[in-house]
Amino acid sequence: MNNEKVIYVYDGSFEGFLCCVYNFYYNRLKPADIVPMNEYEPSFYQTVEIETDFEQAYKVKFAIEEQMGYENLNFLRECLLSCRKNKEMHMLNYAVKGFKMGGKIKNMLTDPDVNRLFKVHTHLERERRMYLGIVRFYKSGDVYISCIQPKNRILPLIAWHFCTRFSSQRFMIYDKTHGQALINSDGENRIVFADDIQLPPPDENELATQKLWKGFYDAIAIKERYNPRCRMSFMPKRVWNNLPEMGKDVLDRQN
Repeated sequence: MNNEKVIYVYDGSFEGFLCCVYNFYYNRLKPADIVPMNEYEPSFYQTVEIETDFEQAYKVKFAIEEQMGYENLNFLRECLLSCRKNKEMHMLNYAVKGFKMGGKIKNMLTDPDVNRLFKVHTHLERERRMYLGIVRFYKSGDVYISCIQPKNRILPLIAWHFCTRFSSQRFMIYDKTHGQALINSDGENRIVFADDIQLPPPDENELATQKLWKGFYDAIAIKERYNPRCRMSFMPKRVWNNLPEMGKDVLDRQN
């Protein structure tokens, strides 16, 4: 292995990451970091741009699945959706050790590299579970629309739940943070890039329904037990803007 350290720059896809693993083994250049192209900042390290080669990616994918099992392959795929910095390096270290240890790598939580990656995945999984319960849709015409602002790129992880549950509905979940949208229509769904799109406003029936819901929400509230700090422990404040019951008057009281 060449001791000269470089920075791998790749396209941010899972196939691109697999090509980074391929280059680590076959070009013998040890990376100081692995960075998506859109996050790269110049440094003193030499830069190596890793092109996504699907043949290389398939070879690494097959090797991981054969030697570590599909569970570990899917684990790595999901970790790439995390917002945590240096996740790619943790993934590379996990893969290198996994090729030596096999499928039992996932149980070696005392290993520093394995432990770091599991913390990355735990943060991702917690946010995924949270958004399964707080995604709120509003109706505009014959389409249901939701806007979310997650830290991680969770759309691929929540797509199955919503597309299965609302398979006959036309809907869109817009991830404003990452400029992506999950679109479900006529039994088909896909995730597309959608930076800075203008979401249509709610229709009149939707506005009336939201007004009724806010009225009900306020009516059952107990003024003497108002505790915003407790509320934030169950539902982070950063998601309140996307909840109809947390109207402007409620948000103003928190500031």
